[in-house]
Amino acid sequence: MRNPRIILAALLVILLMAGTAFAGRDHQFRGKVDGHTRGALLFKAFAEGLNPESMDMILDEEPDETGRVRHLFLDLYGCELGGVRIERLEIEAFDTDFTDPCSWESSGPDVEEMLFVNARATILEKDVNRAISDAVFGDEDGNWHNLFLDFRKNGVYASGYYTVRLLFKLDILIELEGRFGIVGGKQVWLEDYTMKVNRVDLPEVLTDRAISQIQPIIDLNEFVFPLTLKTVIQEEDRVILESRNEPERFNGIRYLYCSE
Repeated sequence: MRNPRIILAALLVILLMAGTAFAGRDHQFRGKVDGHTRGALLFKAFAEGLNPESMDMILDEEPDETGRVRHLFLDLYGCELGGVRIERLEIEAFDTDFTDPCSWESSGPDVEEMLFVNARATILEKDVNRAISDAVFGDEDGNWHNLFLDFRKNGVYASGYYTVRLLFKLDILIELEGRFGIVGGKQVWLEDYTMKVNRVDLPEVLTDRAISQIQPIIDLNEFVFPLTLKTVIQEEDRVILESRNEPERFNGIRYLYCSE
């Protein structure tokens, strides 16, 4: 009969060896991404280009000499796209052909061809509020103030005061209601909107002219992956943008980054 203690000891040794092997497939960075392998250079480009607070990348294997990656998963927190902070961005890409790895250190990788990509982006109400305050309704002469945005059931409400200075100072209340919609798979626009000035409906032609100045609300066209978003899910304090299929993480070579 085999000695149970010997069997247990052997299992512990195997587990320890396996743990060491798996740990060797993890690459962790804090504040700055170093390294000159193709995987590290790809990870560094994402960290520097998207400036996330933290990021997790999984590869089924290192990029080959042509820049091809068979299976990739990205999970980013607190990155910025299209002038808006993204609370969480998840990407799963298949059979991605990046540009020649020799150019990654100088100009960064670009996608030349890809089989398909799944994506999910979560954007908080407070971050859309901040973006509107900073850029969308804001202006250089400081005429806008008390800007406010509120996610509501199946829609969004925004308001703000615009100060007119003629012979006297006058604050005009501007109110906007609408819903978020996806245009071209890469942009979030305000749709089915109405606008009021001092509680009075603004004519459609003037509303369209005003809204055109702030569209799109979010623009992901500059993102390295060719996303095709399909669905907008709106909750009380956030909006979630999803592709047809949800991204899924898998076991593989893992790179982790934290900004602090």
